[in-house]
Amino acid sequence: MFLRGLSMALVITALGSGIAQAQEAGEAGFYVRGYAGASTLSDANVTVGALKASGKYNGDLITGGAVGYDYEGPWRAEVEYTYRSSTFKAVPATFANAGDYASTAIMLNGLYSFGQFGVAKPYVGAGVGFTREVDFDLKNGAAAGSFSASGDFAFQGILGVDVPFADKWSGFGEVRLFTINNPTLKGNGKTLKADYQTVDLLVGITRRF
Repeated sequence: MFLRGLSMALVITALGSGIAQAQEAGEAGFYVRGYAGASTLSDANVTVGALKASGKYNGDLITGGAVGYDYEGPWRAEVEYTYRSSTFKAVPATFANAGDYASTAIMLNGLYSFGQFGVAKPYVGAGVGFTREVDFDLKNGAAAGSFSASGDFAFQGILGVDVPFADKWSGFGEVRLFTINNPTLKGNGKTLKADYQTVDLLVGITRRF
């Protein structure tokens, strides 16, 4: 389900150039934006050495920021830095009765705007990048410990809407599908393997220059 949704977002982005006539020309220039919201990991199996459990996650924090350039048309490009975290419960509880799975990632995004509809400017996008760190902390169980990795390939699909509210200022909301490719974490002389695929809901503010 996750990969199918992400593929749909990427296809929409690729097809966007075919409907460029819907885009109203804007003013080219740099911008910055900040955002925060909720990030939820999909349930997955977690393996630590010879120990295995089913992972159940609760949505937690996503926060970050980006610097980008608007090309006076439908396209924008930006570099972002984003932190995500989700709390974890294992089945069985003897594996670990508490935990946190978190990541920081640096992404290069391409965004395509469909023009203005009333006050709203919907857009889609896709991003590729790498993780600065992926960290899984497990507590109070046979698998307890801190496990981490860095430099894993990551990608995401983005669906959003931008709403200008003042000169050079706008607010936005987004749904993102984000995944890290096969993260393998190390710690305590052991190896942890767990999928990392999130659905993110976020809001933020953009300042153009």
